[in-house]
Amino acid sequence: MKKYLFFLFAIILLAGTSCQEKIDIEKEKAAIIAVIEEETEAFFDNDINRLGALHVQDETNIRLTATKSGYTYEVGWEKVSSFFVDYFENVAEPGDFYEVKSNYKIKVYRECAWAVFDNDFYNGQGELLSSSIHSQFLEKVNGEWKHVSYTSIYTSTWDDEVESETEETE
Repeated sequence: MKKYLFFLFAIILLAGTSCQEKIDIEKEKAAIIAVIEEETEAFFDNDINRLGALHVQDETNIRLTATKSGYTYEVGWEKVSSFFVDYFENVAEPGDFYEVKSNYKIKVYRECAWAVFDNDFYNGQGELLSSSIHSQFLEKVNGEWKHVSYTSIYTSTWDDEVESETEETE
């Protein structure tokens, strides 16, 4: 009897795991990169509606940036969206700015993903203005990837600080 129960349990276990939909990792990575790129375009277009459509709009949304001059830390979509609106109205400068993202490292799970990548920010003349490392956590909501957590560390400002300290000690 125990053998039959074990056999039945094994069949149920195999049936349950074989029925789960397989994740196409490369397809999901491409979709995640597309969402990250679209969020950048919406940001440069100062379009809060497009940004909102790409974010989880609840209290779990987090935005954290760190530069030599300080950091920003916003928790909850209400504060994150207010940050964007304030930036668009008071800080954003018109121009042909653009970003180049590279060196993506993406870990995909069934309903969430984590992406880390390098980000270089240029002006319209192609001059590098800053470099940063970004880390983003995304969730799948109704089949679409949405931003939940955004972290960026501006490495170019820290590199400048290290270089100036090195020059002073020589």
